[in-house]
Amino acid sequence: MSGMAEREHHWDSLRALLMLLGIPYHAAMAYNTRVLWDVQSLDKSETLTFLSGFLVTFRMPAFFMVAGYFAAMLLARRPPLQWLRGRFVRLGVPFLTGLVLLAPPQLFFVDLKDALNGALSMPQAMHRAAYDVTHPGFGWIMHLWFLPALLAYSTLVALALALVQATGSSRHLRQAGDALAQRRMLLLPAVLAFAMTWEIAIALSHSYFLAKPSGLAFLLAHGVDPYLRYLPFFLLGVALRAVPELRPTLVWQGGWILPLTATAAAIAASLLRGRTGLVLEILYNAADGLAAILMSAVLIGCASRFWNRPNRSVDRIVDASFTIYLLHHPLIYALVTLFLLAPWPPVLEFAIVCLLTLSLSYGAHRILRKSRLALFLFNGLPLRPGTTTTASATPVEGTLR
Repeated sequence: MSGMAEREHHWDSLRALLMLLGIPYHAAMAYNTRVLWDVQSLDKSETLTFLSGFLVTFRMPAFFMVAGYFAAMLLARRPPLQWLRGRFVRLGVPFLTGLVLLAPPQLFFVDLKDALNGALSMPQAMHRAAYDVTHPGFGWIMHLWFLPALLAYSTLVALALALVQATGSSRHLRQAGDALAQRRMLLLPAVLAFAMTWEIAIALSHSYFLAKPSGLAFLLAHGVDPYLRYLPFFLLGVALRAVPELRPTLVWQGGWILPLTATAAAIAASLLRGRTGLVLEILYNAADGLAAILMSAVLIGCASRFWNRPNRSVDRIVDASFTIYLLHHPLIYALVTLFLLAPWPPVLEFAIVCLLTLSLSYGAHRILRKSRLALFLFNGLPLRPGTTTTASATPVEGTLR
C-alpha cells in the first residue's frame, strides 16, 4: 500500500459532509409517508419522503468508502495490530459513551411521542419509558450502529493484512492490484453489477430472517442489514487507496454522463423506496446499488476537484463532524416530539429542526473541545498532555482517521 506525503484535504471534507447529511436525512424521515421511523410527525410530506430516499442511496455507502480509504492510508504507516488497537479506543469509547448517555433520552422521546400522538396515555408512556431507559437492549444502539460495523470491518482488514505480512504474501497482493489496474475498463461495470446483486441479496436475506419467529433469526436479520451490507463499500475504499491506478475508473473525472446517470439512479431509488411487492423491492435495491456506487464516485470526484485545499472554516466543521453526528439523533428526536404539541407545516418544521440541531450540536462540540476527558469520551481522542483543545490551522486527528 503506497503512502502519500501530502494531506488529502478533500477526504476529510467529504467525510464531514456525509456525517452532516445525517441531519437532513433523519429529520426528513420523521415526515416520511412510506417508511416508518421511531419518531414521526402526524403530518407527512412527499417532498421530505423523496429527500430522505434520495440521501439514503449514497450517504452511508460513500461514508464507508471514505472510511476504508482512511483505513488503508493508516495501515500503510502503522503495523496492523497496533492500528487495530487504536481503532478499538477511537471507535469503542464513543460507542459506549453514546449507549450510556444518548440512548436513554432517545428512548424516552420515543415513548413520549406515543403519549403526545394519542397512541398511549401519559401514565402508560411514562411507565414504558421508565422500563426502556433502565433495561439496556439491542434497541439502544440506534444511530450508533456504524461504530461496531466499522470495528468489524477494520478488524477484518487488519487481520488479513497481518496474515499477508506474516506469510510473506505481499507480492501476491501487489500482483492482484496490478491485475485489477490492467482490467480497469471492465472494473466499473463489474462493480456496478456486484453492488446491485449485493443489495438485492441483502434485502432478500433480511426479509427472510425477519419472517422467522426466533430471536436468532432476528439477530441474523439485523446482522445482515446494516452490518454486513456496507462491507463491500469499505473494501472498495481500501482498494482506492491501495491501488491508486483504479481511481480514474471509479472516481468521476469530469463530464456530465456520470453525474446525470447517478442522479437518475438515486431519483429512481427514492421513488421506489418503501413500495410493497417483491418485484418493486428488487427494482428498488437494484437502483439503490447502482446509485450508491455512481453517486459515491461523483461525490469523491467533486471533493477532489473543489475541496482539496486547506480552509480553516471547513476544518472547524470537519473537527466537529463526529460530535455533531453523535448528538444530532437525540436532538432530532426531541425536536420532532415537541412539534407534536404545536404542529406546523412539515417543510417548515423540518427546516427548523435541521437548523437547531446543527447549531446545538456544533455548540456542544465547542464546549467539549475545552476538555480532554470530554474529547476522549465523545471522540475517542487520547487522554494525554499536549492534545490540542482549540481549533487551529492544523486540526487534531479526526476520530475516523
